[in-house]
Amino acid sequence: MFTFFRRVSPKFAWLGTATILCAFAYTADAQNKEVSPFEQIEPATTTAPYALFQFATLTGTGNTITGAIVPVVTSTGALVYQNVTLQFNVSATGVLSLASIQAVPTPISPISSFEAGRYVGPSTIDSGENIVNVNGPGVTSGGVTEWSLAAASGASNCTYPGTATWYVGPLADSPLAARVKAAGINTTSTSMSFGVASRGSCLYSYWWDTGTLIGVSQVGNSLTIVSFTWDGSQDYSTPQDTITYTYTPVP
Repeated sequence: MFTFFRRVSPKFAWLGTATILCAFAYTADAQNKEVSPFEQIEPATTTAPYALFQFATLTGTGNTITGAIVPVVTSTGALVYQNVTLQFNVSATGVLSLASIQAVPTPISPISSFEAGRYVGPSTIDSGENIVNVNGPGVTSGGVTEWSLAAASGASNCTYPGTATWYVGPLADSPLAARVKAAGINTTSTSMSFGVASRGSCLYSYWWDTGTLIGVSQVGNSLTIVSFTWDGSQDYSTPQDTITYTYTPVP
């Protein structure tokens, strides 16, 4: 599982004055809170609406700054994306002031069909005690969203994968794009999202060891996870093991 990094992207650090920061956030709370790119947005603990420019792709030309795929959280907690253009004026003494701002919706679908919640494995594996909690979506750079899972409290210590993280969005923007390509996986005939997984405390999970390359897909209440790796080191173009979990809320 990835460790949460509490920092602001370096590409955003040079815009350090309070005047410019006010143009980049919808609320004062959003300006002061540093949000990890791997942290799930929780409306219950964060005041909405607000924007997350630190996770956008920022470019600058002359007096213009363009933010591509800017994550924006609405007042209801929904996550949307916008392309934003900021135009600045420059005074005779070199003072910057915001001249105009334009924002249009970004035509992407970052959330997909995954659903957060509790999932239970097949009754034929570990006596049906493989149980995981799925969390997401979280925001990463470039419009890719992140989902994760971890073995639930009370689950078998042989639950596999014990932890996992996967990315939803264009494969080219995924941090695993090069690895998937190197493995030779045919991505044109699959709807899977790719990620990495680690095993639980059992010693025989050779297909789910730390760093395992996985493909994840969901149809209805069924969450299917495919391993493409043997012993945490060798990736293959075809599935090496598969497990399907079923969405099962706590009674």
